Amino acid sequence: MFDAILQFFVKLLPKPLKNLYDKFEELIVYIYYGVLTTIVNTIVQFGVEFGILSHINWSERLENFLATSIAWVVAVVFAFYVNKKYVFKSKTESTKQLMWELWTFISARLLSWAMSVGIMQLGVPLYMMENGEKNFWIYFIFYFGQQVVVTLANYFLSKFIIFKKQNKEN
Repeated sequence: MFDAILQFFVKLLPKPLKNLYDKFEELIVYIYYGVLTTIVNTIVQFGVEFGILSHINWSERLENFLATSIAWVVAVVFAFYVNKKYVFKSKTESTKQLMWELWTFISARLLSWAMSVGIMQLGVPLYMMENGEKNFWIYFIFYFGQQVVVTLANYFLSKFIIFKKQNKEN
């Protein structure tokens, strides 16, 4: 369904933009599905935190941790599927190869999560003000920067390690 929507809009592009799309198709499709993954993550996060878990009397930190964790798992599964099928068009010939792709994908996402946390932690002394409030603009610069770094890292890990084209002997 999502691929059909994308292809519908690609057909509407004028020739120069269509040529640009063709040249950078893999990266554009990666970004497109990245946006959809973010939407899935957000819907699950809010649905769990303000829906399912809001009826249970748990601490705010535990509730947020569970909602974030569940949303992360659902988003990673969704991202794995769309990256495998639509972005990198990986064909697996064995369960072993599929499990390797899944394991390396999850590992890469854990690595990128750690990078994200690390970059944001580096910024704490810069965006936290003396009164305990955050300087929104400096925080946003770090947030945006870590998003760019993580997105690029995830793309290159997926392209060159996780979903790289396998030789027939492997």
